[in-house]
Amino acid sequence: MPVGRGGEVRPLTQQELETPELTHLMWLASGAGTEKLGRLVRGVPSEYLVYGVSEGGRAVAFVAFDPDSDPVVIRYIAAEEDSQHRGLGGVLVSAVQQRAGGRSVYAETDDDAVEFYRRAGFQVEAKPRDPRWPERQRYGCTLPGTSRF
Repeated sequence: MPVGRGGEVRPLTQQELETPELTHLMWLASGAGTEKLGRLVRGVPSEYLVYGVSEGGRAVAFVAFDPDSDPVVIRYIAAEEDSQHRGLGGVLVSAVQQRAGGRSVYAETDDDAVEFYRRAGFQVEAKPRDPRWPERQRYGCTLPGTSRF
C-alpha cells in the first residue's frame, strides 16, 4: 500500500526487524528500558505480524499485531519523531483493518495515545488502572469490524 514520500506499508523483512531504527520505534511504542527493549525486539517478530512504512530503505513507522486473534489486537504502534503527524499511524491501522478481514481491531493505551485512537475511529472506554502504573489511566480501544455477509 503506497503512502506519501515514496513509502509503502508492507510486512517488514527480517533484516529490517534487526535494525536500530526498529529498536528505536519499539522504544517509542513501549517506553521499555534497555533490558526489556532487547527482549521485545527479539520476541515481537516471532509473536506478531509486523508491518511498517518504509521510506528511503528504512522503517519510519511500524505496527505489531496479532492477526489470528478475534478481535485482531494491536500490540505496538509508533512513528519516528520526524514522521509523526503525517497520517502514518492511520495508514498502519487501515492496513491492520484490511488484514483483519471484517473482524474488529482492538488496542490498549493510556492518555498519551488515546486521542490517536479516537481520531482513527476507535470506540474508547476507560479500563481499570494497571497496578504497575497506578497514576496512568488505561483505555480499551475498539474499531468495530464489518459484516462478513
